[in-house]
This record gives sequence, C-alpha cells and structure tokens, in this order.
Amino acid sequence: MRLTAMVLCAAMLAGCGAKKDMPQMEEEAKVTSVEIANPTINTVKDEYMYSGTIQAAETVDVSAKVTGTVEAAYYEVGDTVAKGSVLYKIDDTDYQNSLKSAQASLNTANASVQSAKTSVDTANGAAMQTQLESSKNAITNAQTNLETSNKSLDDAKIALDKAQSDYDINKQLYDVGGISEDALTTYKNALDNANNAHTKAELGVKSAEDALNQAKTNYDILSNKTTAENTRKAQDGLNSALAAQKSAQVAVDNAKQQIAYCTVTSPISGTVLSKTATKGSMLSGVGYQIVDLSTVKVEVNASEQIATSVKAGDAVTIVIPSMSDEQFVGSITEIPPGANSDGTYTIKINIPNTTGELKAGIFAEVYFAKSTSNNAVILPRDAVIDSDDGSYVYIADGNTARKVAVTVGIDTGDTIEVTSGVTINDKVVVKGQTYLADGDEINVVSDNGVDIEITTEATTAPADGKEAKKK
Repeated sequence: MRLTAMVLCAAMLAGCGAKKDMPQMEEEAKVTSVEIANPTINTVKDEYMYSGTIQAAETVDVSAKVTGTVEAAYYEVGDTVAKGSVLYKIDDTDYQNSLKSAQASLNTANASVQSAKTSVDTANGAAMQTQLESSKNAITNAQTNLETSNKSLDDAKIALDKAQSDYDINKQLYDVGGISEDALTTYKNALDNANNAHTKAELGVKSAEDALNQAKTNYDILSNKTTAENTRKAQDGLNSALAAQKSAQVAVDNAKQQIAYCTVTSPISGTVLSKTATKGSMLSGVGYQIVDLSTVKVEVNASEQIATSVKAGDAVTIVIPSMSDEQFVGSITEIPPGANSDGTYTIKINIPNTTGELKAGIFAEVYFAKSTSNNAVILPRDAVIDSDDGSYVYIADGNTARKVAVTVGIDTGDTIEVTSGVTINDKVVVKGQTYLADGDEINVVSDNGVDIEITTEATTAPADGKEAKKK
C-alpha cells in the first residue's frame, strides 16, 4: 500500500509539471519561420499559348522552260544557294542551230529593207526628174510645132486667097476671050493646089494642137499621178520588207530566249530541298526545289478573343520546346477576315531565322499577349492569398506579420501583378504565409533569397521557480 501511494504521488507530481510547461510550448509554436522578398518592377503580359508547326516562309519549284538533256547540275540536297545561282544547264545545241537559221533569215530581211528604202528614196529621183524634163520638152516642142503649123496655115490662106483672086480675074478674061483655055486651066490648077495646101495646113494645125494637148496630159499624169504611184509602190515595198524584218527579228529573239532558258538559276536564296536534275537525263519538269529558311512561318488556329485583340505587325513570343527555353520573336503577318468552320482564326506569323536553327516541321508554341503592363509591381503568385473577402499578402513588420489587402492585375501563373497595397520597399512574405494570421510572430530565415543565420536561445527554469535565464 505504501509503495502504491508513492507511485500515485509521483504520477500526480509529473502531471502537475506537464501543465506548468504547456503555456511555454504553445507560445513557442506561434513563432513561424518565413522567407521574405521585395516586389520587383518588370513588364508582365496576359498571354495565351497556341501550338503550331514551323514551316518555310517560301518554297520554290525550279524548272527549265525548255525540254532537253541535262548538261550539268551544280548543287546537291542540303547545299546553300544564292539568288541567281546557276542550278543546272540544258544542252542548247538544237537551240543554237535554230538561232543561226533565224539570224540568216534576219540578214536577208535586213537587205530587203535596205533595198526597199533605196526604192523609196529613188521613186521620184533622177529617173523621174528626167522623165519630167522630157515631158516638159515634149510640151515645148508641141507648142513650137503648133506655132509653125499656124504660120503655115496663115501662109496657105494667103496663097489660097491670091490663087482665088488670080483665077477669078483670069476667068473673067477667058469669058470675054481675053485668054486661052489653057491659060485659065493653069490658074485653076494653081487654085486647086492652094486649096490643098490650105487644107493640109489646117490639118497640120489640128495635129499640132492635139500633140500639145497630149504632151500636157502626159506631163500632168507623170508629175501628179505617176509620182504618187511610184512613191506608194515603193513605200508598200518598204512596209512589206520591214514586216518581214520584224518577223525575222522575233525568230532570232525567241531563239536567243530558248538558249537563255537552257541555263536555270535559283529565283531565291535558300537551301536545296530536293533535286531531280542529273547530268545526261532528259528533263521537262522540276529540276530543283529550293526552300528559304531565312524567315520561317508558323500558323496557329486561335480563338475569336485573340483574333480580335491583335493585329498584323504585332510581335509575338515563340518557344520551341525541343530546342531550349530560348524565346524567339515573331511578327503577325495575316489575320483572316473570317473564321474557320470550327470558329477559330488561322493567324500567320513570320519568324526571323538568320542563323538557320529553326527547321521546317518542328513543333512551336506561340504566345499572344492579350494585354501588357509595363513597370508593374510583381510578386510570386504564391505570395498572394485569395479569399472570399479579396486578395491579401503578409508584410514583415519587424518580427510581426501584418496582413495587407492588395489589388491584383495580370496573373501569369508563376507571378502576379499587384496594382495597389504594396510597394517595392515592402518585405512581403513569399514562403510560410499559408500558416500565418495577422499579428503572428515570425522568424525570417531568408531575405530576397539570402539565408539569415538563426541564433538559438535555450531556456532553463531554476528549481526555485524564479524567472528563467536566457543563454
């Protein structure tokens, strides 16, 4: 019984000791270790991500415009080519022969043109002037002949009048027996001869007049009509020769163009993607395929919300997960005016690729910034606690946690913009805030990522129950 009583007393004393130490344990539990940091100033974006596949900005199928045997091919798949570089050549022997034939025809046509020009120049030249002078002389001669004929007619008329007078006088003498019949016959014959001469003279005048009129007509035709006809004929000949010359020149130009087509060049700078042109092969289709990767593009099907909040020329961020966390900057080149059948909008983006590290076919993530805030106050997302009453943070005020209501802006998931409530000078609790209440005592173990050395204080209680002495 005595032993049992001693055990009970010891248990009671132990219980009393536990109750005496409990308030001290509860007081120590209220001290929370936390990490603090100042807000940062940065640019934050409200971004939406869409995925797509990198494509070459330009792919060109290169083919010759003529058919023939490949004489030489100069590049292989993977080679880099510059714009204007000769990719391959077609044998141009047949086209050279065609050029020679066309050139010969052109030479003939050129000669014909020269001859026709000479004809135009000489159509009314020395030969025509000679004819005109001859025609003028004919008129002059006809006029002289007419004058002579008129004088002859006048002389014949005088002779006729005299012969008539002589006959009349001697006829009267014959009637009275003054002269013999033979003498009268002589005067009669003279009169008949004078009449014949007068008639002949009249015919001579008429013939001279007709000759003069004909000479004048000939001169008029020659100077007015024949000259115009000669000019027109010569010009028609020249026009025909010029048309033949032009046709021959076209044939020559076409032959030269065919020869030029035999040398096939790259229309762009880029890389050889495929090649079908091989020496000795007959080729009529695509000989090379050139891809330009200096600028690549990606197409994504974005929502209406994005399509209406961005515009052509806006910059976007591109991430290639398979490469690294490096970010590329692209530029929106096209936003369609209408939606696809699924309600999305196919937005096209160009990405500079001067180093050539972006390859066609790789997966890309495109980030569109719906809104951007510059010089924003930024905190880690976990530092801001959301509740039914709003958002708040804890600020270290010495060794005390002070609860502060904040207004937030853009939330990226990792960070969050705080538009009011804190400044960059505030020490915001970024770890350990979940277990805090306003006014709690805190123990700062890290400030802006720098660890703080902790001094441990042990407490001993003297047997007499006086105040413990700290060490």
